[in-house]
Amino acid sequence: EHNGYFDYKVLSRQHTEVWEESNKIFIKDAKSSNGTSINGERLSAEGVESELYVLKSDKSVEFGIDIVGCE
Repeated sequence: EHNGYFDYKVLSRQHTEVWEESNKIFIKDAKSSNGTSINGERLSAEGVESELYVLKSDKSVEFGIDIVGCE
């Protein structure tokens, strides 16, 4: 088991799980607040663990959302 490290403010400590099994790459959102998206479609609602998703080479993965605001 290996863990990735991202220095990005919209990612939680256990944001997403990604793993390989039987020559397939799986991903699921682990109840994150800011979400995990495949081709712009969020895998689950905020704070809800997603179903498993099989990644394909033509898919784009996004971790979290950019928070834009004014001070």
